[in-house]
Amino acid sequence: MGVLQARPESSPSPEGMQPMADRETLRNRVSPLDLYKFTPRTNCGECGQNTCLAFATQVIAGQEDIDACPYLDEQQVQTLRDRLKEQLRSGIGVSRESFEKTMEFLYEEVKKCDFRVTAESLGAEIEESADRSALILPYFSDLILVTRFDIKNLSGCELSSWEKIFIFNYVIGGATEPSGIWVGMESLPNSVSKVKSLKAHCEEPLSRLLSGKVHLFSQAIVPWGREVSLKDHGVDFAAEFPVFPKLAIRVLFWDEIKDEGYACQVKFLFDSRVLQVLDLESLIFACEQITDRLSARLKSG
Repeated sequence: MGVLQARPESSPSPEGMQPMADRETLRNRVSPLDLYKFTPRTNCGECGQNTCLAFATQVIAGQEDIDACPYLDEQQVQTLRDRLKEQLRSGIGVSRESFEKTMEFLYEEVKKCDFRVTAESLGAEIEESADRSALILPYFSDLILVTRFDIKNLSGCELSSWEKIFIFNYVIGGATEPSGIWVGMESLPNSVSKVKSLKAHCEEPLSRLLSGKVHLFSQAIVPWGREVSLKDHGVDFAAEFPVFPKLAIRVLFWDEIKDEGYACQVKFLFDSRVLQVLDLESLIFACEQITDRLSARLKSG
């Protein structure tokens, strides 16, 4: 576990990286020094890197989330964020070699897995033939086929390379039975920077889309989420998303109350044993997948 990098917004898959990036984007590319000047330059290490320059370099390379630094001024770096988003989409600064090494590592790890032993713990079914063994694993509302050489969506929909890394992380790491106790990310160990990232990339965008539109939430979760009755807890709407058989994520929604000055709020919850299933980076990715799906339905409907 732990090989999935926190995905920057609209991170490109290697297949989508183009050998010759758009020339205009290339001319206006963000350099590590451009970002470095907005950091505190104290080398505090709270982002997980040894120095502020190392942090800036990793962000530009697409290997670190810009929100990992708790001291960046959101207003100051917004323009930089937009340029970086386009830059990463064009493939500038993203290390294809790094990605390929990650995939090589995962393929080697999955070869060590005995699918007959792990299938039950993962909530998967085993499919065996003369030349191979494979797992059939529920993933959101689809079924996927996991072999030691690839992952395919049985519905025919294409899986992104980032999703394949995410799925391999689940298969390789194994799973455990949920506790049934739900907690926020802030209750998970070593999650300070991830709490900020979750808020910026998932909770706040959904709050803006759902404000005053609670009636749309129940429509947006179909077919890969289900409503959960938590109204006794003062929640206006709650949904649960079974990402994998042993990994579900809940999204709670409180609508705005203008007369009392309460803004709309969205909160993601996890089972208290979730880190025995996936690492924090992978959890952020799962939340972004849920956010992307909800956002697409809400904007189209």
